[in-house]
Amino acid sequence: MDPETAAVINPHLLVREELLWCGRPHDTTELLRWRVGAIILVAIAALVMRSIPLGPGLAERADTNSILLAVLVGVLIAEAIVFHSYLSNTFYGVTNQRVIIVSGLREPRMVAVLLDRLNAAQLRVRRVYRDIELRAPGEELFQLRRLPFTNPSVPPDWIGGPECYRLIALEDARRVCDLITESARKLK
Repeated sequence: MDPETAAVINPHLLVREELLWCGRPHDTTELLRWRVGAIILVAIAALVMRSIPLGPGLAERADTNSILLAVLVGVLIAEAIVFHSYLSNTFYGVTNQRVIIVSGLREPRMVAVLLDRLNAAQLRVRRVYRDIELRAPGEELFQLRRLPFTNPSVPPDWIGGPECYRLIALEDARRVCDLITESARKLK
């Protein structure tokens, strides 16, 4: 267990609750590569539109489009910064009773999911590559993977959609998923 992560999670433990695992998003460079690739493609499109000699009617339209693309590049860069800030301030913990997520940009906020909810079929757990999702059953078809400028681990309060909590970019997601499932079984 990572001592820094344990120091963040331990103050949130309840009486008789035992920390079984704690960790943070690991090796988030892959997640950032996709964002950087999208930003570069949009930036290249903006530069190409500015550099192509066009007639007077098309030149004005190309100028407007390239300005819009430049604004889009700025928005994509800002979203990547917010995304990385959330991931660098996110801590996960699995106890014998709950899954704990502590995350936030300014003030870390704690969200806990009771493992009993997995036994009651209110939530289900699944591993998707290096992520673990705890979500309401049957809701995955209509839910977006993640909204821009929001915490990637916790759904925003204002969305009003189904519950979905994510433990993102885990080093050993299979082991953590098995630990969550086994801990839920022991609560029966």
